[in-house]
Amino acid sequence: MKKATELFENTIEWLKENYGNFIFFLERNLVWTVQKHIIELIKKNNLPFKIFNYYPILPGKRRHLCTDLAILSLNKTLEIAVEFKYEPSHYRDDILQSKLPVVFWGKDGVGKDIKRIKEYIDKGKAEITYLVFIDEGGHFRHKYPHPFSKWIDWEIEGPKFNKISVLWSKIEKG
Repeated sequence: MKKATELFENTIEWLKENYGNFIFFLERNLVWTVQKHIIELIKKNNLPFKIFNYYPILPGKRRHLCTDLAILSLNKTLEIAVEFKYEPSHYRDDILQSKLPVVFWGKDGVGKDIKRIKEYIDKGKAEITYLVFIDEGGHFRHKYPHPFSKWIDWEIEGPKFNKISVLWSKIEKG
């Protein structure tokens, strides 16, 4: 794993393969799990990267100017910025139905995050950006994907879920 993209995309593949071993309640649980795994890979393989959560990218005081995860090279170049979205299954009995849906789809929700990761590229702040929206129960799966995005369906082994829909967005510089 010499590239940050390989590190991140392998981690998402690991998440797919191990999804049935986790119970997520909030987006931050997902971000923490991914960050922890990447830290372990960096240490184990002595990779030349650092990873941070809620990393500031655009100038300003507000949290929305930060990305959920950032992978930097040792010379502090921002290699990858990642935004996550998470919608728990609406069939779960351990989440209050009154809290669902968690995610908004349009220009004030997933669309806004995709616009943000595009802005990171357009302003020269990152080499590659991703948005990973895990739609655990497929609540949004019928929606047409936003620009720069595609739906990917994960077949999951285990008693909790058998299908997870993932909106995958990747935008590269150049």
